Amino acid sequence: MKKNKLIVMALLLISMVLLLVGCSSNTANSAKNVKKIIIGTGSEYKPYCFLDEKNNLTGFEVEVLKKVNEKLPQYEFEFKTFDFNAILVSLETGKIDLAAHQFEINADRKNKYLFGDEGVTIYDLKIVTKENRNDIKSLEDLAAINATVEVGKASSNKTAVVDRWNKEHGNKLKLILEASDTTITLQNIESGKTDAFINIQRNVDAYRATYGAKIKTVGEPISRSNSYYLYRKGDETGDQLKKDIDKVLKELKEDGTLVELSKKWLGGDYIPKN
Repeated sequence: MKKNKLIVMALLLISMVLLLVGCSSNTANSAKNVKKIIIGTGSEYKPYCFLDEKNNLTGFEVEVLKKVNEKLPQYEFEFKTFDFNAILVSLETGKIDLAAHQFEINADRKNKYLFGDEGVTIYDLKIVTKENRNDIKSLEDLAAINATVEVGKASSNKTAVVDRWNKEHGNKLKLILEASDTTITLQNIESGKTDAFINIQRNVDAYRATYGAKIKTVGEPISRSNSYYLYRKGDETGDQLKKDIDKVLKELKEDGTLVELSKKWLGGDYIPKN
């Protein structure tokens, strides 16, 4: 009897070992099938991508992609932060697989990179002036007074849009690049050093609430567009990643997840409906 019990226990131990080996093998195989995706974003563009008080990367852009990753177990998303001007260069050179920093479509970018089909946020650019100014409603009004206008960073769509218009209309605007800090932008408007800057309505609303800024948007948008995620062109990983992420973004729009995140981080529903 004792011998039989020992045999049974030995068989049970062998079965457990085999089971553990099998599970370990399945886990290893599963891990091998998960593809790491490096996402390039920023760390200073609140509320889209920034470091919180605990130095953790967060913001609308980051949290949307975390929700996307939950529905794509075949990928493991890893975030790396760069200066804005370095993100697209990093995509082009293969350092990252996806660029996420509220990128809009323009001709130069469309030639170089693969844009997603699903827009992430509405990104209509508007002229912003001092609250008590009533002489400015358009780029034409700014050109008439040879205004100084703050645009965006060197490679931003804001800069491209206004620079193109300026060249087509006699270069009457004096364009300066975006200040290193929002408070400087607002001080320049208040002091009259600049006549206007270019931004989107929700950012202007945030500046008014956060800094008490006496500013307003004027006239019709100078451009209407959405922000998108960008992928490497002519790249098998980029093509498949785009298809997979577009599919999930569409689902997150339909189930209301993106609207919830937009309201939480951006203060309203700024999600494209198409």
